[in-house]
Amino acid sequence: MNNNLFFYLVNNLSKNIFFFIGVFFLINIEVSLSFFLIFNTATPSLVSIIIFLFIKKFNYIPSNLNLIFIGLLNDVFLGNNLGLTSIYFLLFKFLTENIRINITDKKHEEDWLYFTIIFVIAFTVTLLINILLNLKIPDLSPILYYIGITLVSFPIVNIIIYSFYFIQRLFKS
Repeated sequence: MNNNLFFYLVNNLSKNIFFFIGVFFLINIEVSLSFFLIFNTATPSLVSIIIFLFIKKFNYIPSNLNLIFIGLLNDVFLGNNLGLTSIYFLLFKFLTENIRINITDKKHEEDWLYFTIIFVIAFTVTLLINILLNLKIPDLSPILYYIGITLVSFPIVNIIIYSFYFIQRLFKS
């Protein structure tokens, strides 16, 4: 019994560490995308896409502590209000877990619609918190570009991940 519990804990710890390292590198990729002219005003939220796809496609629920640390690191690197990205990630995870209308459906035709709804709600809540903290309404042009470029990036990232998943299944059979 103790061996099974030990292996279960080691397995969960290794999954959490792998997810943390992967998302940490993804945050660095997001920051480096800002050096391209097309993403000068705002980069797509690749972390949101990955969190959604991990919960939906791979049934991996990232831990809250993991998302808090990732959000705090992102805030420190980008100079945002400390804790705002953590709130966004936790809200995004909560909404992704709880909006499960036909989410186990194998067709995946409504993924983009679910992602859009979840992303817009979570981003709007954190934007309102940011407005209340700073007592200033930000320029809407970069915000709308950020939302648009993230929603356009979702199908591209989804196809890339699905192709890796398909190749992995092909090698297993």
